[in-house]
Amino acid sequence: MSNKEDPSIYGQWEPVKYRFQHLPVHTALLSTGKVLAFGGSGNDPKHLNNPYPAEIFEPDEIGKDNGKVYEISNEGIQGDIFCAGHAFLPDGKLLVTGGTYKYDGAIFGPIPPFSGLEHSYLFDPINLKWSRTQNLNYGRWYPTCIMIPDGRVVTMAGLTKYLPWLFLNKIEVYSSSGWRVLNGANRWLPLYPRLHVLPTGEIFYAGSYNTHYTFPFSVYAFPSSTLNVETGKWTSVGNPNNVNREEGTTVLLPLEPPNYEPRLLLIAGGTPTGNDAISDVEIIDFSEMRPTYRPIQNLKHPRYYVYPVLLPDRTVLVIGGKTGKKGHLHDSSHMGDNDDHNHNHTHPHDIEHHPDAVLEPELFTPNDRKWKVMADMKVDRLYHSNALLLPDGRVMTSGSNPQRTINELRIEIFRPPYLFRGDRPIITEYPNKVSYGSTFELESPQSQEIIDIVLIRPTVTTHCVNTEQRYVGLEFSSKTSNGLTVTLPSNRNLVPPGYYLLFILNNEGVPSIAPFVQVL
Repeated sequence: MSNKEDPSIYGQWEPVKYRFQHLPVHTALLSTGKVLAFGGSGNDPKHLNNPYPAEIFEPDEIGKDNGKVYEISNEGIQGDIFCAGHAFLPDGKLLVTGGTYKYDGAIFGPIPPFSGLEHSYLFDPINLKWSRTQNLNYGRWYPTCIMIPDGRVVTMAGLTKYLPWLFLNKIEVYSSSGWRVLNGANRWLPLYPRLHVLPTGEIFYAGSYNTHYTFPFSVYAFPSSTLNVETGKWTSVGNPNNVNREEGTTVLLPLEPPNYEPRLLLIAGGTPTGNDAISDVEIIDFSEMRPTYRPIQNLKHPRYYVYPVLLPDRTVLVIGGKTGKKGHLHDSSHMGDNDDHNHNHTHPHDIEHHPDAVLEPELFTPNDRKWKVMADMKVDRLYHSNALLLPDGRVMTSGSNPQRTINELRIEIFRPPYLFRGDRPIITEYPNKVSYGSTFELESPQSQEIIDIVLIRPTVTTHCVNTEQRYVGLEFSSKTSNGLTVTLPSNRNLVPPGYYLLFILNNEGVPSIAPFVQVL
């Protein structure tokens, strides 16, 4: 057996068993363990006024064939939530806001551009139902939403509903009383800005520009900055060393006790209009007096489109993307010879590999800041792909839309190396809810072997953007043969309220299956 075939070193991809019926532009791990996938019109202008229904994926248990995929009702949806923003609320409901009011025109290339929708919706993870909530003050296409530590949601950027489209600089805040404009915080941002909540409670905008709609941001770049939501004040941090980050990504590295020092990776992307994918990676450490981006080891592969997943053992798995030229859309000559390219009838086995697709994932270890390759996946993950962590420690990947008429509908699941290093620890008792600054008890027959206890916030992701992904290590002690006493930080900024996956890891780095706990 070669090292590349050893799953305890390189992990292993499961055979593809499941597929969606519609393009999963947006995916979210719900607090029930089910995965919500939706795409509205799914990049198909013909379905602007007749969006495709959302779907639910229930992953199978490891070693069993009991998973399933099924559509759910569109009742409650009154617009196209293709290219919306989203964030989880403290009660586990998903807020989805913005979307597509009108597709781009053909007067001069993409002019007029896409127009943003002003709708907002809530998705109930228990009843699997949509409901309409208060409208935004402005339509937004490609906005980013992020929940702040007091449970409100901030949304920024996006092409608006009417002229002048791009030049929407208003920032809005959602609460139970609806949306209001955040006075004094006006700021132009590129589409789908990469945002993260720091342990100070501030929102950090990472990068310079990130999406394929780059002008004028490719001319002026856009310095990374922090926003104090209470004062509306922005503070500039400065540009990364490489501002060419179109379709790149960001990830907040694990926040570990006792100091919970925040560090963030800026990963790959490409030059304006997707002419060249890059492999550059930079890190910024907010524990420094003057946080500054610093280059670290490059990825092995340049990647235009990058999908990062925080794993329970503190590592970061990066999957997908493409090298080479023309990052966004390409002609269909590489994509098989099936004549039926109707949007939701592209058979998954008819989609061949794109010649520039990157099939080899890479794993980042924060301690040594090094990358290593993992086992090759079987399915391309290009534009409109997603990746997220499942409660059992596996990683789900889905989507890919390299041309408007071609969709990748297969679901592929990765087992990281830690699932091949012995038996899992087991959590037998845990609280459903925990409060800030409190201690709580866990029971595990392997309590004496536990080296880490971790909260990981469930993911909702689209377009290489993931504001929810968050890893918080917990301090703990072991007092009995099967008991663990755990402390939740009192700082709400570290652990914004809501549902989290609770993992325990043994001395081999093997994680338990994680139950959901609600932090209040």
